[in-house]
Amino acid sequence: MKGNDLETMLGEPKHAIRSLALALSLSYLIVQLNSFIDSYWTTGLGDEAMSAVATMNPVYWIVTAVGIGLGVGVSTTIAFHLGRGDTERTGLLAGNALITGLIASAVVSTIVYFSLEPMVEFIGADDIKESCIDYAIPFANMSFALILNGIVTGLLRSEGSRTKSIIVLVISAGLNIVLDPILMFDMGMGVSGAGWATCIGAFISTLLGLYWYATGRMEVKLTRSSLRFDRRASLEVLGVGAPRTAEALVTGITNVIQRVFIVAVGATAGVLLYNLPWRYITIIIVISEALGAAMIPVCSAALGQNDREKAIMGMRYAAVLSTVLTTAAAAIVFIFAEPLTELFMNDPSMEQHKDDLVWVMRMFCLFIPFDGLRKIGSCMLQVIRKSRVSTRAMLVWAVVKLFLYWVGSLYSFEMLIYATVAAYVFGGVWMMLLVRHYVRQSIPAVPAAV
Repeated sequence: MKGNDLETMLGEPKHAIRSLALALSLSYLIVQLNSFIDSYWTTGLGDEAMSAVATMNPVYWIVTAVGIGLGVGVSTTIAFHLGRGDTERTGLLAGNALITGLIASAVVSTIVYFSLEPMVEFIGADDIKESCIDYAIPFANMSFALILNGIVTGLLRSEGSRTKSIIVLVISAGLNIVLDPILMFDMGMGVSGAGWATCIGAFISTLLGLYWYATGRMEVKLTRSSLRFDRRASLEVLGVGAPRTAEALVTGITNVIQRVFIVAVGATAGVLLYNLPWRYITIIIVISEALGAAMIPVCSAALGQNDREKAIMGMRYAAVLSTVLTTAAAAIVFIFAEPLTELFMNDPSMEQHKDDLVWVMRMFCLFIPFDGLRKIGSCMLQVIRKSRVSTRAMLVWAVVKLFLYWVGSLYSFEMLIYATVAAYVFGGVWMMLLVRHYVRQSIPAVPAAV
């Protein structure tokens, strides 16, 4: 199957993107279902526990941002070399991505561990401080599992391995789903059980992915000689991965800061009202994330083949398909917002929030297609090796977003939600304007070799 997967990735771009994106959509959907079920079980502990999870959710994204960034870096660079037929270098790139991930995990664990308490105090969630720290501690202790998981899934995407990428993500999410009630209720771990379940699932699924590479079952050969530091290979991966990591970190840090404004205007219950509807929004955004993740190796391989027209066709196709599908999905969630909210009413303390949750969910539906374009646009910039442009664009968006949140928080929680819609609409339009400029400028000048 590995030869067929590579052949598909190097073939007709629309078919390749659809094929890989469908597999990724299913796997990403399972991951989001995992978060959804986390929220479901946590609401059984009451609105305080749910508020703690919502408040500290950015910690999870900050930790995984490193793995996601390195995964994108290794996916882009390996796909480029596979497109050129240069398979010897791919193993070295893979090995250096893993080494970099392990080093980064030690740094990330230390930073997260010592910043948890100050972070809770900064946000202003002192009333749920203990629950916040309990939930986030597992991410500090097992950051290596979350980071390596992102790298391994990036490796699998780099050679178009649909089936195996699904298996890794399904096992990770499936173990989380099974372990949630066991750890949270049967073992009495409470909200910390949700964090440990996520980390354990990621660790076991990562071991499986590494086993496939160690036993030579993949196109990319990960041997002992590959697991040595090579400055050039490391810099090649980081050339795309570091800006992508910085971009994800900007998003995570922005999410921490914006919670200050949410708490200021809506108390800790406001974080719940803001965050819980995102469970549905992120399920829809899976469409754009999958199309973007599929587009990166397909279009990078096209550039490796020196087929610029094929790369442009693939990028345009992903953007159009993302807009059509996310718009349709957002309309469905908007119409059925009330019954969808009912799923979280499994504790009496949640009933008081129902009407507000429905309203927030419908407001969020208005910006979904724009957020999809923001994600697709970022992936396009990764393909044409303009990762730094994408990072700078995200920094601008983060500043605008926080400014709008601050203005909204001066008035009311409702105004803050209006500010959220405006911020995400701006983000999508801003990113696509940059893509339009840089794709036209850069594609003719893309070199035939790295």
